[in-house]
Amino acid sequence: MSSIGFIGAGAMGEPMAARLQQAGHGVLVWARRPERARELQDAGFATGTLEEVLARPVLVSCLRDAAAVREVFLDDDGAASSLRAEVVIEHATVDPATAREVAAALAARGIHFVDAPVSGGPAGAAAGTLVTMCGGTDEAVAVARLYLEAMCARIVHVGGPGTGVSVKLVNQLLVAAHSVAAAEAAALVRTLGVDPEVTLEALMGGWAASKRLELQFTDSVRGNVQPDGAGLEKFLKDLDLADEALAGAGVISTLLPAVRRTWETAAAMHPEAGFAALTEAYAAHPDEIAE
Repeated sequence: MSSIGFIGAGAMGEPMAARLQQAGHGVLVWARRPERARELQDAGFATGTLEEVLARPVLVSCLRDAAAVREVFLDDDGAASSLRAEVVIEHATVDPATAREVAAALAARGIHFVDAPVSGGPAGAAAGTLVTMCGGTDEAVAVARLYLEAMCARIVHVGGPGTGVSVKLVNQLLVAAHSVAAAEAAALVRTLGVDPEVTLEALMGGWAASKRLELQFTDSVRGNVQPDGAGLEKFLKDLDLADEALAGAGVISTLLPAVRRTWETAAAMHPEAGFAALTEAYAAHPDEIAE
């Protein structure tokens, strides 16, 4: 069992840190805001300063975006100077260039780095059923695997530094497309007078089946716009990254612009809601989505 520092204990990070703690690891968590630190303490976590957390031999990070990742790991005048970890596991969804830059900077200091974004949402984080796509050297991923096993049901080493987040952007493109397709189907079912549970049972038995359909369809038909930790507005950052990846690869997407229009409309209405709320965009702004 290891002494682990954890930063980024938010909707995804907190249950992931809990899984590490339940596996017997000693976990020290850092929170930027004092009130958040108190919430984590009430939830049973030990908290410390950023410098104390970065001094742990293993660092697990679940930061929000590339700017936060660069601030922590590439700012020599800031927190990065306190980093003493032997291995850093970063779960943030960032651009591949940032992941490669961080990996190179840490390798120069003898620190292993694995870009290990995850898929499965807050519910998967709590259940330990996440999938992680890992980018890093063979040695780095081998070291990280011990800790990833406490949080993830599937660990896939996809290649060198930056490849984990590259595959995650493919994942997010598909998640967005499947989510909007399920939302549009739900908008249609609302008008047909059929039972949503029975309809879902039929759809999940054939080629129309998808995980996003299973997770959101019934709530979408019924207009459930409750938050679930994922958040429509937060996901817009991942759509930006997917757009950049497509453009960088020279792939002209006919799908993503339409997905984005639906997503932005729904996010403006229900920014904190789960993906089931995408269907509300069709009810409120049909003309805007069709443009």
